[in-house]
Amino acid sequence: MLHLTYEFVKGLDMLSTSSTTLDSNRSIIHSAARFFSGTMLSRVTGMLRDICMAYAFGTQSGIAALLVAFRFAHLLRRLLGEGAMQTALIPHFEELRKDDPHRAGNFFCDLTVTLTQLLAFIIVIVMGILWGCLQWGNLDSGNAEIVWLTFLMMPSLLFICLFGINASLMQCEKSFFISSAAPVAFNLFWTIGIFASAHLPSQQAMTVLSLFIIAACFAQWSATLPKVYDILNTLNIKSLWKGVSYSSDVLRLAKPLALGIIGIGASQINNALDAIFARWADPEGPAILWYAIRLQQLPLALFGIAIANALLPPLARAGKNNDTVQFTRFLNFSVNRTMAVMLPMTAGLLLLGDACIQLVYGHGDFTLTSVVSTTLALWGYTIGLFPMAMVLILAPAFYAKGNYRTPSMAAVSAMILNTILNGVMIAFLGLGAASVAIATSISSWVNFFWLGQQLNQDMPWVNQSLLAYGGKVLLATAVASFATVCCHEWLWSSFPAWDILRGTPPVYASSLGHQIGVLLLDGSVFLSVLVGFGYLLRLQRH
Repeated sequence: MLHLTYEFVKGLDMLSTSSTTLDSNRSIIHSAARFFSGTMLSRVTGMLRDICMAYAFGTQSGIAALLVAFRFAHLLRRLLGEGAMQTALIPHFEELRKDDPHRAGNFFCDLTVTLTQLLAFIIVIVMGILWGCLQWGNLDSGNAEIVWLTFLMMPSLLFICLFGINASLMQCEKSFFISSAAPVAFNLFWTIGIFASAHLPSQQAMTVLSLFIIAACFAQWSATLPKVYDILNTLNIKSLWKGVSYSSDVLRLAKPLALGIIGIGASQINNALDAIFARWADPEGPAILWYAIRLQQLPLALFGIAIANALLPPLARAGKNNDTVQFTRFLNFSVNRTMAVMLPMTAGLLLLGDACIQLVYGHGDFTLTSVVSTTLALWGYTIGLFPMAMVLILAPAFYAKGNYRTPSMAAVSAMILNTILNGVMIAFLGLGAASVAIATSISSWVNFFWLGQQLNQDMPWVNQSLLAYGGKVLLATAVASFATVCCHEWLWSSFPAWDILRGTPPVYASSLGHQIGVLLLDGSVFLSVLVGFGYLLRLQRH
């Protein structure tokens, strides 16, 4: 994996040095490296937070209710703070700054005031509705707890959305580290809340933890303020709150923001529906999915998002210059690197995911039953890891050409399919919370194939060289997987994953040191064979 990571970073460097733009020779790779390092810090602290949460609360229904409420309270996060807002804000800011930097700074301040007013209005209305449901709604105890926790956490939406636009401003200034590392503050406050509430009865504990989550969102936003003030000072803006809300420059965001909201809104609706379906399948389902997806998204966040961020600028420049050859070259190169990382990681999570869950979460209130349920959900999500990463690569290809419609249609179609599959699989297959993960992965594959086919119609990007490289990566991954299973069974006469598939309780090493030793040995065998066989197939030359 070290070799693959080296090739990945080397590839990003090639992307940066191949473009003749206003960017410096190594600006893209430097930006990607800063994003990667900040994200690594936030993911490590996030994992520590989840370990503490699993130890203190396991997958009990109370923590599951909190995680559902957290998703509901932040339903608008990627629409008005990240995702759609960033897609619309960054090009508009750069356009204004090109003509008048002072005007661009005023625009950002206007947007901050406008967004604060809009979010405050939304939060007050939603909290009023939720309070009415609590007072006069005929809710059972489980749903009442979700509504109460959502009510408590609604104010946190303001801070997390303001953080999102601050991060967009810093991205325009090529300041990636602070924005990607700011969630460290969020994770630390959440972790403190876990320790502060662990000794309390479940309902009281979730109430206290909700309040700490509000403080965590405030801390994450506050971490960006010093850098934002520095940037505004360079634009001759002395106060973040200077400006008139709903100015003409802010209103011009409406159209691109609406286009982005369609696709990203579908993803957010998917997340909310997943939590509802998981709750229907199992009262502990949302917690099971939370722990599973945190492991599954680790490679996606570290590698997939980093390469997507590095890819979009050169793609956009090639598209603007109608340079189809260079456009295809950048796209194919990024797809190669995605396959080189995500296909082995998919196999690694399928083979060693249960051992990782047992090692990371399997302590305190996180029982063996929770380990098995979370493993099944992790496997369900893992089969969709590759298409999820590919969507991150293919979507920028459409954005670079100014085509927002196709990715939005693909996302909406995937949402509809995901909803149907959730209902069918939970009702008829009896797979519990893992049904939601499997449905998400199937819809991700459909999204990927849709985007790939549509892009191939505009400009053929799939060629024999690309398919041959993918085949070699698959072959190396399969050989490494086979060697890992054989080595484990030779040494310990069993493979816990087989027991989970057969429906029998798996047996893991009793001591923490033994668990770490087994996982390290299995991982070393997998990586050694993968890298060695990759050299035999000359993958490093692609």
